[in-house]
Amino acid sequence: MFESLNDPVDVLTAFVNGAIEPLRFRWKGRVVRIRSVTGRWTRREGQTMLRYFSVEGNATDTYELCYDPRIPRWILSRAWTAE
Repeated sequence: MFESLNDPVDVLTAFVNGAIEPLRFRWKGRVVRIRSVTGRWTRREGQTMLRYFSVEGNATDTYELCYDPRIPRWILSRAWTAE
């Protein structure tokens, strides 16, 4: 099932060699462990550079996370789940 979202989420993040690495996040009351980051890109919004991550979770679930450094906060933009 595909969902286009704009949900704020809590993300456990590591900073490795100056790069942001999302490890897991909480969504709908459950923790989603990130198995791999499959894509990274940025998008400029005014003076701010938003950082996007395509990540694989459990089984075949794929998610799009966005880090907005202005607030700072993480947003779950999209989800492709088996539900």
